[in-house]
Amino acid sequence: MFVFLISLLLVTAGLTATIEEVMDKALRDNPELKALREEKGTFLGLEKSLSAFPNPEIGFESGFLTTDIDGKPRGRGLYLLDLSQEIPLWGVRGKGRELARSMGKSFEWQIEQRKREILGEVYASFYRALFRKEVLRIARENLRVADEVLKFVKTAYELGEVTELELYRAKREKDLALTEVKIAEAELEASLRELSRTVGSEIDNVEGDLSVVREIEDISPDEVPSVIALKKEIESFDRQIELEKALAKPQLSAGFVIEDSDEGYYGLRGALSLGIPIFYRRQGEIIEATSRKKAAGELLKGETFRINQSLESIRVRYETLRETLRSLEDKTIPTAKKELELALRSYRLRSITLLELSDTRRRYYELLTRRAEILRDLHEVYSLYISFGGWKP
Repeated sequence: MFVFLISLLLVTAGLTATIEEVMDKALRDNPELKALREEKGTFLGLEKSLSAFPNPEIGFESGFLTTDIDGKPRGRGLYLLDLSQEIPLWGVRGKGRELARSMGKSFEWQIEQRKREILGEVYASFYRALFRKEVLRIARENLRVADEVLKFVKTAYELGEVTELELYRAKREKDLALTEVKIAEAELEASLRELSRTVGSEIDNVEGDLSVVREIEDISPDEVPSVIALKKEIESFDRQIELEKALAKPQLSAGFVIEDSDEGYYGLRGALSLGIPIFYRRQGEIIEATSRKKAAGELLKGETFRINQSLESIRVRYETLRETLRSLEDKTIPTAKKELELALRSYRLRSITLLELSDTRRRYYELLTRRAEILRDLHEVYSLYISFGGWKP
């Protein structure tokens, strides 16, 4: 009993977290979400890069005039300075800015989708831990009943009312119950470590009601972040095609040249250059963007179909589990509880054997464990719903 109390203190020690606190911790501390938020900043850099005005270019030349046969620089030095500036036409900078923003929006919705998936994983992990805590509670209750039976059998044995074999059987039943408690404690500890890994910070214990299951609401695929992200990605390919078409048009540069002459004075000339797209019209980039747009469109159709099927599957599984749970709670478990109470009274009156009592007790606690398993499965189903519908406290 001393070992049992020490184990109880070890399990219950530490900070206890509710589902709301765990979800908040995950949003704040999950390493993957932190990394995605940092990566989002790359699109701000891309926008600045694509919309930036081109830098001017400066060139400088120097040389000598000579009439020597050997070509040695003995004459007067000549100097030339030129400045050129590319002038973006056809809305290239604006189209580049729109492309970067469109890509950034798509990535934001990808982050939102991943955030919901992680919250779903955290939710499922939390209720697995809460399930293990409920299993531990059931195991301790079973141990308490086994201990009470053993005390009764010991008293009856001392009075000569039962055999030594029955005493050994009662001791074995208590030892088995104690073993189940230790196993349940170890499994709870393992589930808490798994929860801590998913959240990204230490969780010592969990607190909540396993029997409270949230309702599933209707969701349109158009509201799911993965669908929105694909739509934004298709828009970004449209922006990229527009940008490539603008870059395929003639590009203008302007500048001026300053040079000195052999007559001893300086000259100033203006210059305009126009790139003529004769051979290379960025057709390769346009074809690539068009193909990727079509591929994204096919992915969008597949993702919409997948979401519809998944949501329907979630609803069917959810309703089936709820119906099974209602039947178990309304009929089976209350009946089994009455049977156990009757069996305990009957054993004290010597109406049944210890073996019959043990069988009745085992069936009752197996039903309680089965109820906890169904509740765990309901929360598992809801965790899948979270990945589509988001976390709703």
